[in-house]
Amino acid sequence: MAGPYQFTHIAAHQSWYAAVNALFGKFKTFTADYSVIPWATYTDPEIARVGFNIKEAKKKNIPYEVTDYGIDDLDRAILDSEDHGLVRVLTKPGTDKILGVTIVGSHAGDIIAEYVLAMKHRLGLNKIMGTIHIYPTLAEANKYAAGVWKKAHAPKKLLSWTARYHAWMRG
Repeated sequence: MAGPYQFTHIAAHQSWYAAVNALFGKFKTFTADYSVIPWATYTDPEIARVGFNIKEAKKKNIPYEVTDYGIDDLDRAILDSEDHGLVRVLTKPGTDKILGVTIVGSHAGDIIAEYVLAMKHRLGLNKIMGTIHIYPTLAEANKYAAGVWKKAHAPKKLLSWTARYHAWMRG
């Protein structure tokens, strides 16, 4: 074993570093980054994960908020008769920073890629929510999960003021 994880996708990642370091190591060496490791279990339904899950966060005493989006609400999943499962996102309390994601459902291993990218480059749920997703796709579940988070964190004072303003504008 060449690294801390026994996954084919990690081995492919490590092989790139090995090849580049073999070719250019006299000038510059590169180190594999294991900070964001995704995995998938190809059961029915699939299970995919990146970052912490609830059990790990509790064990490491990491504070978190949970946002769940039920895939039973997703148009593409309904069309494909795959309308079961969920997207569960753990975030740092009071922020949109993603600590971990678990997806259970059809093609979960594909759908999680957006969260892997977001975590790797420190993009939060607001960035995912502000991204246009093709309709109807399973990947829309990511945007809808971000929307569930945003609704729970809506600025109540601003919304109250906006409601009063629009009522005033309507006369």
